[in-house]
Amino acid sequence: MTSDDLRFASITTLARKLRDGDITVDHIVNKSLEVIGNLDSELNAFLEVWSDEVREKASEAQRSIEIEKSASPLTGIPIGLKDLVDVYGRTTTAGSKVLQGNIAAKDATIVQRMTAAGAILIGKLNLVEFAFGTTGLNAHTGNVSNPWDKTRVTAGSSSGSGASVAAGMVPAAIGTDTGGSIRMPAALCGIAGLKPTYGRVSRAGVLDLSWSMDHVGPMTRTVEDCALMMNALAGFDQADPASSSEPVGDFTSELAKGFDGVRLGLPKQYFFDDFVDPEIKNSVLDAIKLMETNGAEIVELDADWISLGRRIGFGVIAPEALAVHRKNLGERPDDYTMAVRSRILAGVSISAVDYIEAQRARKWFSHEVANLMQSVDAIVTPTVPIPTPTIEECTPTSTDPGGGGQMPFFTGVFNTTGQPSLSIPCGFGKFDMPIGMMITGHSFDESTVLRIGHAYEQLTDWHQRKPNDIE
Repeated sequence: MTSDDLRFASITTLARKLRDGDITVDHIVNKSLEVIGNLDSELNAFLEVWSDEVREKASEAQRSIEIEKSASPLTGIPIGLKDLVDVYGRTTTAGSKVLQGNIAAKDATIVQRMTAAGAILIGKLNLVEFAFGTTGLNAHTGNVSNPWDKTRVTAGSSSGSGASVAAGMVPAAIGTDTGGSIRMPAALCGIAGLKPTYGRVSRAGVLDLSWSMDHVGPMTRTVEDCALMMNALAGFDQADPASSSEPVGDFTSELAKGFDGVRLGLPKQYFFDDFVDPEIKNSVLDAIKLMETNGAEIVELDADWISLGRRIGFGVIAPEALAVHRKNLGERPDDYTMAVRSRILAGVSISAVDYIEAQRARKWFSHEVANLMQSVDAIVTPTVPIPTPTIEECTPTSTDPGGGGQMPFFTGVFNTTGQPSLSIPCGFGKFDMPIGMMITGHSFDESTVLRIGHAYEQLTDWHQRKPNDIE
């Protein structure tokens, strides 16, 4: 493999090369550390890199591969962690001054599972403070730049996760998603990002933003890699009260089935309305047409109420975030950045009755979406409705909250329902920036969502394109 091939290789490719003896874990780890060293001063994706420990783990992983020929596909693969995830003995700061020096007493469940699968955890990734923001900006830890254009945002809150995978720093990263924080950075950075069904992946050891809306999931170069990550991440966990005991199969098992028999829902309202950028709309419609040409059946869906989903979700997120931060906000308000403090305080205006009504509306909305989808396997929409804004346009001031507020209009709908939702690249638009397509399926049917995304990838090369190196 050339140096560039190694840098941007998928987990699937790396696992095969390791198994065949064409490369070693040292090659992979050293390439990741090299790229991080070369690029992170400009991208600011990482908060912490564990170089010495990673090199030690590489030797252990290599021995495992040589001794145990059936080693997990994740064995020896470097993975970055959004800094909401606890790793024993390491700091978990959530990108905030408030949690400086917060040392984790144990590993998060997902850390235990990835480690058991042989993955090498390479470091902590930057994010929006406390994961409460959509643009990817953080006045405390510094903004993350988009690898396709360093003047532009990655979206958030999993900003470092999106940038690190897109730039070839790591083959995969962990993100969290409360209103779109996996799928928006995936869309703007040109990678795959899966928000699993709520309860499918344990949140134990992952800091809360909104406990009834938070999801944890993978961000990778390909859909197949998301499936491989899910094989390690998913499953019941007694330590997470919201964890589901729904059976977990092999998430790669359906990937090769293509579009045969697949019915895709095309919403007539909201997701393709006039406020959506024309290039984004046309790229997604072209992708849907390509899937139809290759065997998928397209079904128009009539749902003039579907735009309510995000507003209902915010009525849940805001008071839950306030409850999470009540103590620290009372004791250390000045340690929060101005932007995040104001977002948290928005929960003050939502009464207990309003919160209960929002949860009731959420049940109604989820029921209506489930009914809407009875005749289809998944809904296909744009991920983000607007072109990638610049960091300058999104930076708040004392008189201007900053731009980019439309980015979660679509993603937040499916946090309200908790359904599995995947973003994959489907083209390039203004400023030569990636465009994301969102595929949303039935609860606990990640396999079909991944199957559809993988089948689309086999027809296109959008996921294979690489950003130019930062200069």
